[in-house]
Amino acid sequence: MDPIRVGIIGVGNVLNQYLDKIGVHPDVEIVALADVNAEAVAKRAAEYSVPKALTPDELLADPAVELVLNLTPPNLHAPVTLQAISAGKHVLSEKPFATSLEEARQILDAARAAGVKVGSAPTTFLGSGMQTSRKLIDDGWIGRPVAVFGSFANRGYEHWHPNIDPFYSPGAGPMLDIGPYLVTNLVNFLGPAKRVSASAPRSSETRPRPTADGGYDGVIDIKTPTHVTGSIDFESGATATLIVSWDVWNHHLPHLEIYGTSGSIAAPDPDHFSGAPILRRGEPRDLALDMTPPGGGDWRETAITHRDDAYRGIGLAEFGHAIRNGLEPRTGGAFAYHVLEVLLAFEKSSELGRHIEIESTCERPRPLPSVGPHEPYRFD
Repeated sequence: MDPIRVGIIGVGNVLNQYLDKIGVHPDVEIVALADVNAEAVAKRAAEYSVPKALTPDELLADPAVELVLNLTPPNLHAPVTLQAISAGKHVLSEKPFATSLEEARQILDAARAAGVKVGSAPTTFLGSGMQTSRKLIDDGWIGRPVAVFGSFANRGYEHWHPNIDPFYSPGAGPMLDIGPYLVTNLVNFLGPAKRVSASAPRSSETRPRPTADGGYDGVIDIKTPTHVTGSIDFESGATATLIVSWDVWNHHLPHLEIYGTSGSIAAPDPDHFSGAPILRRGEPRDLALDMTPPGGGDWRETAITHRDDAYRGIGLAEFGHAIRNGLEPRTGGAFAYHVLEVLLAFEKSSELGRHIEIESTCERPRPLPSVGPHEPYRFD
């Protein structure tokens, strides 16, 4: 197919994670970058040999741009996405899809009216580590999934991130920033969620603001929960226990483990695109898989079933394939809305002191076809 022509709005910290390996996806062409910082966008365009360095308005008016990748700060995701839809562009946004369900509904309604496709990162569930884990589940290696444990916990980003305040503002916090990696992969593994129960405190009202020389310069106002723990019940009958936190200095918690009636899988880091799942089965079974089957009784690293060099650009390639072929992207609007509703339900459950029923649903994303290390990526 003709390459999908992509314009990117926002040239901050995450841009390199999309463009460093974009060459493995020849069906994606980056035609323009845009930012409100003219100096920064010119520098980044030169760095990645992108032909146009524009303002956001210029990019949205450019007929060469078919798909907008929205890499603006989280509080701007919905407004910029809506502007792009008004300009007739398809939009893939960084996570979160929006910071409220009202904004997300506006996006879906606008996209439907304009006849364009919208979707949201994270796209790590398209990487080899998570697709191999998905194949293990689908092929029955652990029987029926009944429970999951997932965690992301650290001390926060203020020790390295240059623009930290938005992360501690309403509509942000660890659940909307790092929670999407867990919830997106869980919906990929288990299908749609049914209800959420959670507790979401914050450990302090302020934090010291570190400086580059090791000192401190004032404080950061904390306006969002910083430690969130709770559970998700899925329509399939499985349950998941999650912890996401910026109040934890150190821990030995697993990132993501799936427990079934016949065994367990320790999946790779859901913030990464590669890594081999580790499998332990209750008893050996003779299932036909395109891999050397691990035996029962011990934790065994499994063979990777999918090409192992994906990075965040795989989301653009999959989205472009869907546009060209009239398909719903695996990261599409209904999926993104459902994940967002689950994420927001954690804080709502804590505030109201009860389970929160999830009103939306979505299709479980189609698995990617297995391809070898030197074969083109496939998205059919």
